[in-house]
Amino acid sequence: MAKKKKPKTDRQILMEKFEKDCQEASKARKANRKLREAYKSDSEKAENIRQKLIADLKRVWKHPHNPFRGFSASRDRYRQLGHFPEVMVTDLFGNHQEFQRAAGIRDARGTTKVKNLTAKLHAEAEILKYAKEYIEPYYGVWDRRTRATTGVKTVVVISDAHGKFIDPFAKEVMFDVVRMVQPDGVVANGDMVDFPKVGRFTEIPGAGNLSLQDELDFVREEIFRPLTNLCPDAYRIYVMGNHEQRLVRYLADTAPELADLRCLRWDRLLEIDEMGWELVFGGNWLAPRQGDRTRNIRRTWKVLHDCFVVTHGASIAKNAMESEIQRYGMSGTSGHTHRPGLWTLPTLAGKHLSWTSTGMLASFAVGKDYMAKSPSAWTMGFAVFTIDPKTKTVTPPPDPHRRGFCGIWRQDLPALESGPGSEGQTMVKRRKIRLDRPERPSIPQKLS
Repeated sequence: MAKKKKPKTDRQILMEKFEKDCQEASKARKANRKLREAYKSDSEKAENIRQKLIADLKRVWKHPHNPFRGFSASRDRYRQLGHFPEVMVTDLFGNHQEFQRAAGIRDARGTTKVKNLTAKLHAEAEILKYAKEYIEPYYGVWDRRTRATTGVKTVVVISDAHGKFIDPFAKEVMFDVVRMVQPDGVVANGDMVDFPKVGRFTEIPGAGNLSLQDELDFVREEIFRPLTNLCPDAYRIYVMGNHEQRLVRYLADTAPELADLRCLRWDRLLEIDEMGWELVFGGNWLAPRQGDRTRNIRRTWKVLHDCFVVTHGASIAKNAMESEIQRYGMSGTSGHTHRPGLWTLPTLAGKHLSWTSTGMLASFAVGKDYMAKSPSAWTMGFAVFTIDPKTKTVTPPPDPHRRGFCGIWRQDLPALESGPGSEGQTMVKRRKIRLDRPERPSIPQKLS
């Protein structure tokens, strides 16, 4: 007894019709190939054939025997079902994308750009909402102190610790100096965190092993809390750099529904509300393009005591300090370059302006990992500034940096005058042992 054939499914029927249409299309392409010679010398015929191609692409777009889901007028589909050879598409439209635009199947270039930007702005709106709730309330917390123009002020500026990449020796020296100086203000001038897992440089050795929580805990407990405890009477400023923006954008963009959880709020992640740190950010959180984010860094700055600017900086050029001093027309400091340095500029008023790059607190070895194919000029360091608001003069620190660390020395540090075993002597000895240097240079004249 003969077996009954199973009835064909709807898809099998469609596939058979589709294959038949492909065979007919192949014959039509061979027949229409001869039209190529006709439009080469006649622009009117070329336009007529161009319209025929457009109509043919629309037919393929809405082909009734499509066994696949959705409409399609891709290059491969037109090669199967199109009645004109691909060489004619190239002659009359240039490429398949322009062919689709002419048929109204693909958005025009300007339309695509606007749509993409609109989609990005929707995501940026979430970032703006997050920033308004958990970052902006900490703007200007110390304005009353930082606007004071009476008495000589001492400010310690650090930058570019990059989380757990901070060098233990540099951190210890910085804490020693803060303890001895007891400054009027402390400025964390950006990139105190790194967040490699939400950035582009996860290939740095060890970066993949760092969890966000571990890094946040480390920065909070090993950097910010000790600084807060060492100088409780100082104002504390945290200038947001490009690495700080990484996590803000990631939380608000990737998981906006979760970003307002108490444990994911920026002010709670580092406990800046509890420790009394002011946040500085001068840009616009609506920044869909990379260029907008770079401009945000340039717009993030704060003037201290009416004569001194602190900004993280956005340039890594050799003339970054010169550019910054010309941009602000005021003495100041920046980080970001990871190269300590000093630039001075005389003025008609007879006063010299100065701009200091503070180097980094991250380990010197990190530079070798970032720039494995070339020598790294990255150098560790931080700075102590003496500011006289009355005369609007800023005394920058000396810059005796070499072999990977920028030493900041002042004659008026009391611990340096004490006997063996003091904090100052310990710092000097550790500096010699760690860096294997000759005797430290003579201490410069009193700066304040």
